[in-house]
Amino acid sequence: MHDDLSHVDSGALAELREVMEEEFDILIDTFLDDSVDRMQQIREALASGDPVAYSRACHSFKGSATNMGLPRLAALCREGEEDGRAGKMERAAMITDAIEDELAAVRQELAAQKSG
Repeated sequence: MHDDLSHVDSGALAELREVMEEEFDILIDTFLDDSVDRMQQIREALASGDPVAYSRACHSFKGSATNMGLPRLAALCREGEEDGRAGKMERAAMITDAIEDELAAVRQELAAQKSG
């Protein structure tokens, strides 16, 4: 799924580093901490079978992923958002697993970007 996209957009991350300066590591930590809550929201919506809640949770995480320069994660979240909005939950478990797998890869790459 979305193998044509990179885990991390290095250009976007470089811009964030430039803008955030010494706060860059805090930004990464905040995203990583927040991602635990966002995954929990996605999993809870999946478990409840609520497509509206699933769409909202995926939409929210998509925004964070986009802002952090994480194109593959954002694309997966967009798929979940669109399926949920259309009331289709058939692929939700597969998409959620893919989001979780991508998040694991992204966590490693973002942690490696930290300066300290």
